[in-house]
Formats: sequence, structure tokens, C-alpha cells
Amino acid sequence: MPTTQTTKRRTAATKRSTTAKKAAGTRARKTATTNAGRAKTNAKRRVNAPSTNARGLRAQAEFVGAVAGNVVQTGVNAGSKVAVGVAKRVADIL
Repeated sequence: MPTTQTTKRRTAATKRSTTAKKAAGTRARKTATTNAGRAKTNAKRRVNAPSTNARGLRAQAEFVGAVAGNVVQTGVNAGSKVAVGVAKRVADIL
């Protein structure tokens, strides 16, 4: 037993000309082909792309690296300031 949608489609098809029916069929095939191609491309893209978790880990590693670089830079700056202070004191004594 056909569904209501099928009945409506068949009724509409009988009211259209043969040319219109052929055009509708061509459009349907073209749409199906386009959708299949798009799905295939998206599937390939998903397979080759890094997972969301991997991207998160990479961003986290970059952040940790930046923080470590900041700590090192801060230590270098503090060390050079201490050295300048010591040099000034030694110069004042001499």
C-alpha cells in the first residue's frame, strides 16, 4: 500500500507533461550524484583531518611551551637585573 506522499507524487506526475517528468527525473539524478560526491569528499576530508582531540592536545602543548618560554625569559630578566644591581654595589664600594 503506497504512502500518502507516494500517492501525492504520482498524482502530481500524471498531471505534468512528459517533458516535465523527464526534467524532474534528470534533476533528481543530478542531485543524487552531487550529494553522493559531496558525501565522499567529506568522508575523505574527515579521515585525513586530525581528530578534535589531537587538535586540542596540540594547542595545549603550544600553550605549555609558551608558558615555559615566558618562565625562562622572566628568569633571564631577573638574573640580569640582579647582576646589574651587584655590579652597581661593587662599583659604589670601589
